[in-house]
Amino acid sequence: MNSWLQVPMRSLKNRMQLFFLVLIISVVALTLLLVRSATYSHSTSQLLAQIITSERVIEDKLNNHAELLLRATDNLSGNFTIKQYIAAANDDRASLDVAMQNQQARISADIYFVLDKEKNVVAASSATLDPPANITPFITPGISWLSLPEGVFLVKGVPVKFVERSRNTDAWVFLGYRADSLINSDIGRLTDLDVNLILPSENRMLGSTLPPRLAAAFLHSTPAEKMSANELHRTTLEGVDYLYTLKPIGRLASDDVELVMLTPQDKAYLSYNSMLGQLIGLLLVAGTISLAGGVFLSKGVTGPLNKLAKAANKIRQGSHVAKFPASSTLEVDALSLALSDMQDGIESREKQIQHLAYFDDLTGLPNRNQFVTYLNKAIANQENNTVMVLMMDIDRFKEINDTVGHETGDVLLKHIAKRIQQQDSLPGLLARLGGDEYGMVITVNNDNDVEPLIGQVVAAFDQPFNIDGLVLDIDCSIGAACFPADATTPQGLMQCADIALYSCKDGHHNFARYSASLNKYSVQRLNLMSELKSALQEGQLQYYYQPKLQIDTLSITSVECLMRWIHPVHGFIPPDEFIPLAEQTGAIRHVTNWGLRTALSRQQQWREQGHNISVAVNISAVDLIDMTLPTLVSDLLSEFNAEPEYLTLEVTESAIMSDPQNALRALNALKRMGIKLSIDDFGTGYSSMAQLKDMPVHELKIDKAFVLALATNNDDKTIVNTMVSLAKNLGLEVVAEGVEDGASLQYLRSVGCTKAQGYFIAKPLPEQAFSDWLRAFTPDCLDEGKCINP
Repeated sequence: MNSWLQVPMRSLKNRMQLFFLVLIISVVALTLLLVRSATYSHSTSQLLAQIITSERVIEDKLNNHAELLLRATDNLSGNFTIKQYIAAANDDRASLDVAMQNQQARISADIYFVLDKEKNVVAASSATLDPPANITPFITPGISWLSLPEGVFLVKGVPVKFVERSRNTDAWVFLGYRADSLINSDIGRLTDLDVNLILPSENRMLGSTLPPRLAAAFLHSTPAEKMSANELHRTTLEGVDYLYTLKPIGRLASDDVELVMLTPQDKAYLSYNSMLGQLIGLLLVAGTISLAGGVFLSKGVTGPLNKLAKAANKIRQGSHVAKFPASSTLEVDALSLALSDMQDGIESREKQIQHLAYFDDLTGLPNRNQFVTYLNKAIANQENNTVMVLMMDIDRFKEINDTVGHETGDVLLKHIAKRIQQQDSLPGLLARLGGDEYGMVITVNNDNDVEPLIGQVVAAFDQPFNIDGLVLDIDCSIGAACFPADATTPQGLMQCADIALYSCKDGHHNFARYSASLNKYSVQRLNLMSELKSALQEGQLQYYYQPKLQIDTLSITSVECLMRWIHPVHGFIPPDEFIPLAEQTGAIRHVTNWGLRTALSRQQQWREQGHNISVAVNISAVDLIDMTLPTLVSDLLSEFNAEPEYLTLEVTESAIMSDPQNALRALNALKRMGIKLSIDDFGTGYSSMAQLKDMPVHELKIDKAFVLALATNNDDKTIVNTMVSLAKNLGLEVVAEGVEDGASLQYLRSVGCTKAQGYFIAKPLPEQAFSDWLRAFTPDCLDEGKCINP
């Protein structure tokens, strides 16, 4: 009976074991299928979410580049110097090109171009530039592409108005980045995907992180029909399966540009395949153990896996999982750890993206985006406080970059940021806005607290900067504007602070606060710059003539030609105001040409009337270092049949000292031609005795500051006597300016001064009045004191 029972029991036992084994296998198989399906679906969703996030990152980055271009060109459109260069581009395109190249270098742009109001090219970095027919997409926010023979570029620009309140646009300025420079290895590392920029209508790759052969293969593999955005598509390149998505990102003319995110399929599902292999091994082990243990183990596996699937789903939805389920199974623990690491990686990458969006890579300071955001909040939250915006840049920074290199310049920018941050009690935000430009937002209780705080910023530059043994003595310029007194928007405050900054540079001060007069002056100054050339054509510039008396013979042998601008609206404009404008715009060459031509023409008329008089013409610092000046003088001398020794060119000491090497080269060339050279305002400049003996000059002019009180001031007598003795010992003639009485003239004669010039002899006179004076002059009028009105 036992044997009879044994068989059914054994059979029942086997059947039960088989039942439980089949049950375990079925449960395991079902679990495997469910987990595989859920994990595959999750991995696919996670991959798609990663790609979409990466697309947003790249789109934000391109938008940031577009915004940077818009801000840079907006700064250019408000830059008075740039406006001057554009207005004078037909005559001096080189200055505009240099200015645009400086701005291009400041933001590392790849191209620039300037269009006039008829949309013709005024200046461009590309010799083959064909202006876009429709410029609207390029002057509005967003991503816009431009195709040139050199490649495709992300281009943005703004209109330029020479007068801010004008309704008409006078020009457009544009800057751009090359598409293939924007799509680079850094973007690939940031997204951990291959990034491509294509123009489907031309089947053209604009930029790619793929090797060239794979990029070409991808172009040939993409179907001609339109594919859906934000969906995974598959292709095979060189035997490897790839997954990719497409997303429109801006337009090139009338065609969409597509952003393609590409990754190998095996890499995309690497964690899924690894986890699946581990899970199969785990389930195989579970199937070989006892039935009871199998049931227990299956419960121990499916429970944590379901929790992990839920955790993975939360991660996919963007939620943070604080704690992952634990398990006694090593494989499940490994999966839990992998999901935890994946979540940490996503958070780290999001923090990196956030940092790139709001911080400067070089200095670690907040960037322009964060600066504007902070300023908006400061304005919104101010309660009876003063919100002050400071715009600061480094003096002569371009010279430092050109001399010691950009790497040293970058190190200097880091040191400057660190030095300012180390100043005590500086409330607010310090940001690097780009290039050598920094910005600060300071909130104070009253205006009296402002200047001490700015003094702390200036004090950061008191000590030189030591960079690997190179000692650099640096200065800064700071412009300030207040809310709400000066402007009520961040852009307005920054613009006002920029105007103050430029006025600060013009006045050679460390700090300037904005005032409405600065803005008005800037507009008037800009108008004068644009009117100067037409003033020459319309005869608004005139010469007044002041004679120089030969003291030993009491005769008139020479005359100084003094330029005057008689403006139809503003009236008399002194040379001290319009000559610097002419130097900045490049119009100084036209002014000098007019001056020399007019002086020599008038001298020819006097010669025909029997007066053989030398003419003296003032030359600016820009003229002096322009090596075309000797050629111009030579041509004019030939044209008017004038003798070189009857032309004197007067230059100031400061003009020579601004560029001694080129100045001396030009002076020597002029001296070899027989032209007489005179140092004007001697005694007020910076030349040393060693430099004076090397200057190829014929004459020193003693500044009137030492002559006006010569009759009564013993110190002035000592100085004048010393200067005359110095000139004699060097074999130079001496002219004293500012002679206003007979006693001063008598003293100059006693010490051996060569010539005298001043109101005692005659004031500067218009052309006809001077001719009348010259005909009536006799030495007797000097004794009678009637030379002014003989």
